[in-house]
Parts: sequence; C-alpha cells; structure tokens
Amino acid sequence: MSEDQLTRTASTTYPPADPSNTTEPMLSVENVSKSYGGDVQALDGVSLEANDEVLGLVGANGAGKSTLYRSILDLTTHDSGTIRIAGYDVRKHSVEARRLIGYLPEELHLYDRLSGWELLALVAGLRDLDNSEERREWLDYFGLDNRRDVLVGEYSLGMRKKIGLIAALMGRPRLALLDEPLNGLDTDSMRRLRLRIEEMSRAGTTFVVSSHVMSFVERISDRIAVLRKGRLVAYGTTESVRQQAGMPNSPFEDVFLQLALD
Repeated sequence: MSEDQLTRTASTTYPPADPSNTTEPMLSVENVSKSYGGDVQALDGVSLEANDEVLGLVGANGAGKSTLYRSILDLTTHDSGTIRIAGYDVRKHSVEARRLIGYLPEELHLYDRLSGWELLALVAGLRDLDNSEERREWLDYFGLDNRRDVLVGEYSLGMRKKIGLIAALMGRPRLALLDEPLNGLDTDSMRRLRLRIEEMSRAGTTFVVSSHVMSFVERISDRIAVLRKGRLVAYGTTESVRQQAGMPNSPFEDVFLQLALD
C-alpha cells in the first residue's frame, strides 16, 4: 500500500481528540528532580512542555527518559517540581490525569494467556471504551486481523509491540507517551506508525516519543528534548537543537551524539 493510501486510511478513521481543558498545556513539567539515593540523580531540574505536537524525548541509556515517563504517570514520585496534565497536578489528581494518557512502556508486560483481541477488549473495558470497531480497524491497520484470536504468548516481538501500541493509542488519548515504540517493528510497520502519529497529532493528540532511531525522531518531531544524566541539555526544534550543539549543518545523529554523550 502506498504512503498516500495509508495517509488517507489514517486520516479518515477518528474524530478529533476531546477539546476540553485546552487552556492549559497538555503536558507541563516544571523543575522536576528525582534521586534514587546517593549520587544517582535520575532527573535534575527538568522543565519542558508539550501541547498539540510531537515532542521527541531522546538521550543515552540511563539519561532519565523512563524516570520522566514514570513520573508523568505518577508511577514514580518525583522529589521536587510539578508535573501537570491538562492542568491536573499528577500527584494531587493522579486518576484524572491518567485518564487522559495512553502509554507504551519500553518493557512490555502483557497477559500471555489472553488472545490479542481479548487483551485489547480488557484494556478497552478498563478505560470505559465501547470500541470494537476501532479495535478491528487497528488490528487490520497493523496486519494483525488474522492473528487476533492467537494467544499473546505466541506472538513475535513485533506483534507484541503492535498490540502494545494499539492498547496505548486506541480511544485517541489526549497525551500519548511512547517509550521506544520501534523496537521489533519492520520497515512497513514503522511507516504505518509514523503516519498514524502524524494523523493523530494533527487531530489534537499530544505525543512524547522516545527512540534511538534519530532519523525517525527528527522526521516526526515538532520539537526535541535531549536529556543527559538527568539534565535537559537541549530543547527546541531540530534546527534550534543543532544551533544549541554548535552543529547547524550536521546530521541529527551526530548532533545527538554530541549532546547526549560525555
């Protein structure tokens, strides 16, 4: 299927995201720090925003990306600073904030004794979604329609990642957090994911996406935040980040290596 055909498929499926609470940024992180004791400073005064855009969150392993995701979800309690989702303080209004979020963790832990369809139905029920038609469309889009009744435990790595992505993105969350979404995906699936992210972003879903594939991050991101050892060392458009690195004409992969590594 050509990219134009995929784009038309993606752009005609869903209505715009819920426009309520639009006076506040969808994601606001203000001077957030998190220490795991001793000298392990996972986050050190991080401040950033994301609103109606795709924010690429990049850094080397151990830079603090997963800690930031877990703090946004209130799965990890940050030591200081404030995180708000559409105006909701995640520590004071965790339930309200989480209802707006779809999350794909880097390490997927799925119910292996459920079929793909049963797993998605379970997630839909937990999120009060009556969306059987949407689930069918997602499975067809990612080529899993003929594997929907197979146990998740029998899925390949790529199939598991697709099911995790569907679970995170169905219902059109206001904020989607995708931690290493490309792991296990083939080239066609990466393209399908990119097109769906672009379509959903245009319709009002805010994305924060982490990946070590810099060409993907550069292509989909409106802005990029670079973490190094828990600190935000660059933040802005790709052109701005290049300027901050002093490498205005360099490939973005080289810019990332300059900023993210010692």
